[in-house]
Amino acid sequence: MNDTELKELNDFEEESEEKTSSETKDNDSKESSSRSHSQEKREKRRKEVEQARRRAKSARAIGYICLAAVAALVVWGIAILVGKQLDKVSPNENYSDGLDANGYISGVNASGKITLPADYKNITVPYDQIKFSDTSIDEEIDSLLTNYTSLNTDESATVKDGDEVEIAYVGKIDGVAFDGGTTDSQKLTIGSGVLVDDFEQQLIGANPGSNVTVNVTFPEDYRTADLAGKDAEFSVDIKGIYEAAVFDDDFVKENLSDKASTAEEYREYVRSYHEDDNLEEYLKNYLDENTTVNSYPSKYVKILKGIQMYDDQSSYQYMNEFYTSYYGSPAYDSFESYVGTTMGEYYQTLKEKAQATCKDNLIYQAIVEQDGAVADAAYYRAKLVEDGNEENYYDTMVTTSGEPFVLQQAIHAKGLEIVKAGATIQK
Repeated sequence: MNDTELKELNDFEEESEEKTSSETKDNDSKESSSRSHSQEKREKRRKEVEQARRRAKSARAIGYICLAAVAALVVWGIAILVGKQLDKVSPNENYSDGLDANGYISGVNASGKITLPADYKNITVPYDQIKFSDTSIDEEIDSLLTNYTSLNTDESATVKDGDEVEIAYVGKIDGVAFDGGTTDSQKLTIGSGVLVDDFEQQLIGANPGSNVTVNVTFPEDYRTADLAGKDAEFSVDIKGIYEAAVFDDDFVKENLSDKASTAEEYREYVRSYHEDDNLEEYLKNYLDENTTVNSYPSKYVKILKGIQMYDDQSSYQYMNEFYTSYYGSPAYDSFESYVGTTMGEYYQTLKEKAQATCKDNLIYQAIVEQDGAVADAAYYRAKLVEDGNEENYYDTMVTTSGEPFVLQQAIHAKGLEIVKAGATIQK
């Protein structure tokens, strides 16, 4: 109710009181029944005035509430608009963005953002969590030996199912050689099913230096229409059988001398290498699972979201270009089909990935901060070479991603070294 309405209400009250006073004087001489009637009228007017006052107060209170509600809605709307603007993410190809020259997150004391596990410098690791078994060692050595095969041309050797052989052949249909039916040299694994019909099985039992006549029938639906359903005869020369090297001391001395001098030493090298790798993985997981993030540096998380988006979009573009060049059409018709979610879901995943990366970076920065360790270019150059990389690998990384990003990787390496040095393996 406005001031004018309140003034009219007060005038109405004063007028009512004046009327009541006048009537009282005029009725002094009347009988008591008339006085009673006049009192009833005054009481009625008094109640009307009181009700009007209450309505006025209620109206004014409601007005204040409405104004407050409107103001709150305006503030809320502005907050949403500002929040959306702040949350806007664009692809960011600068991997060093948000980092100082030394690789630390700009303006961030990592030790204040997270709480590391109390035992991070003396973690106990159960051996069975990192063990590399004898069976796994054998499998790795067998795989290695396939890279050191030699061609056995001894005529007493015999082709068996599963052998890899070297052959040459000429194929004919009705005595006439056909296109694609001749080769001077081809590696073939017996039983692989690479060649038509039972071609490979007909070579079993043959010897290097021998010639085998192989008869086959091309399938009715064969990819080359001119050959489909036709009988063919191949004259096959067996050049030799590939044999894997024997893993013994002589083999190790000849091919693996930079790692061991005997077969047993190399087996221990393989075990130690993988168990060390497993130990590092265990420690990384332990730190991640037992570290608490007190607060994320929002500006840096936003930068990481942009970098992740750049990586995703680059991968999407590369895959489509690759498929288009080889198959004539892209692999994905949209970015959403590539990531397998709606854009709304993608943005949520983007946030989760950025926070996970941020936490990881905070962990190793905090370890190096608290230890007062040095993780500079000289340290990381030596570390990369020690890990088997070329001398110029550090410079290549800097060219690709910027030196602050590369030094952040150095911080990771140094932090993990500190934790690893204090770990105890419990057998």
